[in-house]
Amino acid sequence: MQLSWRRFTFIPICVCLALQKSVLSQSLDVTQFGPEVIQVKETYNQGRELSQKDLQSSRNISIEGDEFVLDGNPFRIMSGSLHYFRLPSEYWRDRLRKLRAAGLNTVATYVEWSSHEPEEGLTTFDGDNNIAQFISIAAEEELYVLLRPGPYICAERDLGGLPYWLLSKYPNIRLRTTDKDFIAETEIWMTKLFNQLKHLLYGNGGPIIMVQVENEYGSYGSSKAYMKQIRDILKHHVEDNALLYTTDGPYHSYFYDGSVPETLTTIDFGPSSTKVVDMFKQLRAFMPVGPLMNSEYYPGWLTHWTENLQEVAKERVVATLTDMLDNNINFNFYMFFGGTNFEFTAGANYGSYYQPDITSYDYDAPLSEAGDPTPKYDAIRNTLVKYNLVPEHIPPPVPSKKGSYGQITLSPKINLLSSDGRSKLGVKYEDVNGIKLPTFEELRQRSGLVLYETTLNETEGVLSITMPRDWIYVFVDSILQGVINRMKKQYTVNIKAKQGSILSLLVENQGRINYGNRLHDFKGILGPVSLENTKGYSKNSLEGPWKVTGYPLEVKKNLELGPSNIANEASSTVAPTLYEGVLVLPEGTPLDTFIDPTGWGKGYIFVNGHNLGRYWPNVGPQVTLYLPGVWLKPAPAQNTIKILELQETPKNPTLSFLDYPILNRTGSFFDGLLFN
Repeated sequence: MQLSWRRFTFIPICVCLALQKSVLSQSLDVTQFGPEVIQVKETYNQGRELSQKDLQSSRNISIEGDEFVLDGNPFRIMSGSLHYFRLPSEYWRDRLRKLRAAGLNTVATYVEWSSHEPEEGLTTFDGDNNIAQFISIAAEEELYVLLRPGPYICAERDLGGLPYWLLSKYPNIRLRTTDKDFIAETEIWMTKLFNQLKHLLYGNGGPIIMVQVENEYGSYGSSKAYMKQIRDILKHHVEDNALLYTTDGPYHSYFYDGSVPETLTTIDFGPSSTKVVDMFKQLRAFMPVGPLMNSEYYPGWLTHWTENLQEVAKERVVATLTDMLDNNINFNFYMFFGGTNFEFTAGANYGSYYQPDITSYDYDAPLSEAGDPTPKYDAIRNTLVKYNLVPEHIPPPVPSKKGSYGQITLSPKINLLSSDGRSKLGVKYEDVNGIKLPTFEELRQRSGLVLYETTLNETEGVLSITMPRDWIYVFVDSILQGVINRMKKQYTVNIKAKQGSILSLLVENQGRINYGNRLHDFKGILGPVSLENTKGYSKNSLEGPWKVTGYPLEVKKNLELGPSNIANEASSTVAPTLYEGVLVLPEGTPLDTFIDPTGWGKGYIFVNGHNLGRYWPNVGPQVTLYLPGVWLKPAPAQNTIKILELQETPKNPTLSFLDYPILNRTGSFFDGLLFN
């Protein structure tokens, strides 16, 4: 709908808050949110048929002066971020109800294009990707929705939520620009998305009251032409049935560059000693009239491998929250529930060096990674109680019981570099000649590992790779020589070989960069592989021929091993090796648990066909991996546990199942590096 900028008569905050609760209970008709809305006509109490046109005229969110107005009543947005793609769909209602129980009236979620279309044309909106169901459940739990469809979302996700195949299909594409290929693909995607969601826009009877245009674009670029194109794509689908908005940092250059006409400009910031009204001074000078909103209020922060867990004190969070409440500021906690970067979805940043994100997205949020209320949650809820904002009919949540399932022993099943490992876990790509090796994107392999191999003529020397993407295990005749890695900019390894030795370079994708000007983050080996004689006589770029084998590690496709010959293979327990074990639960409903891989090096854990993500306990700070109970089989069934260990043979190949997480045990990077 068009933004209405009429001056609204001032109403004291206590009246606004009371009206807001009334608006929520009266206008949020949960019977209107099922997917049948666009097929089945509904009726008013008097029996009059409710057409789509009736819905649009009877339900309206607008801006009048400095207020949001919902169906004619002032409304304050008090929201929390919760991403449907970071937890199993079975838990959506639980987390949404806990968010509402804290006193919030709205939930914000990004839409991750890459989750719905991991491969070109392979689009899914079912199961954990059933975003329409997620939004419908939000409505049933008395929550409005802020939809953040991007197309770029950042969110500390691989490639900022954009599908990797854009880089495959268009090697020269310029993401987040007016590049014709990027805009064309965005239009196709948004049509698919809003075919699922259009009936859930507020004007059509649904809970989506606002739709974000792009995502913090002002910290990336300054193209108004691009922002107008994205706005127009979204406007085509949203029409007048929800408000459009942008969000950027609180400084003028950010929100100015990220703003676009016909949308509301909002800013984001965390707890601050600066008064809230002062945080909005620059925005208010730019936008003299309109509701003020902190659309990403940070109660926590993201964490990279090797760092301490990023934490924010609850007292600071509550102080700034109170300031916003007292000054009629709309807000959205980012995150209220963080969840988990399962599988290969964690992204990376690049400051002065490459920084991959940990698997957990706990974020020090009010609700923990397992969905439990924290002291921060209680402090926020108690604050909102003082303003009479917490619904009395929803009891305060309590932590769920977790499973302490003891320890299991795993056995080596298959070595990735063995002939058996290649045939059962690998995908053979075409051999290549020359110094240019195919990237993951050229091979159309989203993630996992790629193995590049060639025959050596030199017997020893210094191997050099200046553009590793990202972590390369260097083997000669299946014996690990060391690692080359992007994180610490370690580009050389001393190797020893004999004439005719096989050089094997196993490349691990640690996550595509999700933010900044290095966004176009191709994976593999992007430059020449050179070998310099130790006596300095020569330095040659290796030209192959190269054999190329991929290990996509897609659990449902190629991790069913069948019989294994590992016991008969000479170097069977030398990394990288896939191990297997079995967990049988005690009687009762399976509970959430945490897997502790202490004693292992670095790799991935798979449970009953679910990839829980990367473990790296020697580096930290995250040690345990969260395992949702809904992915476990009750007794007496066997739960299959597989662990792909990439860099060392564990002295004691066991895993422990704990009833608590370990997320802040920082180790030494060089313990996780193995070789210097």
